Amino acid sequence: MNPDTVTSEGGLIKAESPNEDNEEKETETKNVKINSSFVSDTGISQSDISVDAKRIIQDQSFDVELNGWGDVRFISYGPEAGADFEDVSFCLMKDNKVIYSFPYYGEDNKTDTYAGLFDSVESVGFRDVNNDSLKDIVVIINYITGAGPQGMVPRPRARIFLADKKEFHLAKDLIEDITEDIDEKDVTIDNICEYLKNK
Repeated sequence: MNPDTVTSEGGLIKAESPNEDNEEKETETKNVKINSSFVSDTGISQSDISVDAKRIIQDQSFDVELNGWGDVRFISYGPEAGADFEDVSFCLMKDNKVIYSFPYYGEDNKTDTYAGLFDSVESVGFRDVNNDSLKDIVVIINYITGAGPQGMVPRPRARIFLADKKEFHLAKDLIEDITEDIDEKDVTIDNICEYLKNK
C-alpha cells in the first residue's frame, strides 16, 4: 500500500452524499479516478475516488463551512506528474473521505483546447457571487501557453462553481464573460466578485 495515498476500504476513499434522503442515489456507486471523464457538468457525489496525497496542493486547500455540506476541506488537486495537458481538479473531503468532486472545465479534464499547461492555483475564494445566500467558489488558476515571447509567463484564468442545495455547477458563461471583460492583470477574487455583482 502506498503510504502517500489517503486510503479507506481497500485503498479507495468512499464518497458519501450530504443528503441522507436519497437512498436510491446512495446505493449507486462507480469506480472512478478523480481525474476521469466521468465527472458531469455538476460534478459527482457518489463514487469511490482514490486520492494521492502528494498531489494535494496544500497551500490552496482549506477547511471551510460550506452550505449543506457542513465543515469540510476544499482540496485543490494537481495533475499527475508527467500527464500532458491534465488540469487541476477540485473536491471536498470530510473525515479523510472524498464526498464531492467538482465538475471539470475541459473535456476529460484536459487543458489543451483552452488554456495551455497548468502552472498553479493562485487563489481560492468562498463567496456568494449570485446573491442566493449560498457560498459559491471562485478559483484563479495560472496556465502557461508556451506561445510567443511571453509564453512561459503564467496567465490567470478564473473558474467559478455556483452552489445549489446539493451540488456545484460550473458557470461557463460567467467564466467566459470574465475572460473577455477583465484584463489578466486585474484577475483577482475581489475584482471578479465586484464584476459579477454589477452584472
